[in-house]
Amino acid sequence: MKKSVVMVLVALICISAVFAADNSVKVSAVPYALQISTTSEKGVDSVNSRYGFGLEAAYQRKLTGGLFAEAGVAWHTFLMPDSKPAFTNILAFAGVGYKFEFAKKFACSVSADVGTDTLIYNSKVSENITLLAGFDASYAINDSIEILLGCRSSFGFAKKDSTKFVNYRIIPVLGVNFEF
Repeated sequence: MKKSVVMVLVALICISAVFAADNSVKVSAVPYALQISTTSEKGVDSVNSRYGFGLEAAYQRKLTGGLFAEAGVAWHTFLMPDSKPAFTNILAFAGVGYKFEFAKKFACSVSADVGTDTLIYNSKVSENITLLAGFDASYAINDSIEILLGCRSSFGFAKKDSTKFVNYRIIPVLGVNFEF
């Protein structure tokens, strides 16, 4: 719980500058995602989700050149095989990125974030630290609205009972970026 509180405070600090210039809010849908959970425990097999979906929202503050800081929150649900319960995560994250502008209308950005992940599986809740990396390609509709297509990957550690898991996620995103 302490990890989540720290990440929420970081997000609030970043959002406090929301009325300054050079800000943007990115809202994305996750139409498909995949999670793979592995463990080194004997007798416990890896588990791959069949399908995942979710939503993400992030605040970005331009720093200098193409460099930006970001903070956000994401929710994902992964449907599991063999009638196992769905696996849900709520992720608060913060990090940095860089936006490369190729033309007036086209740009790409990369980001690296760290977050606290609240995992909900089979009515049990656990928290862990997750590392994220992302890539977006965007097209500017006008000076303040961009549509984007991208992919995130994450790497996190979880524990269920006495078994330690490593969660890998591939998360394609389709979204809109509003600059103000």
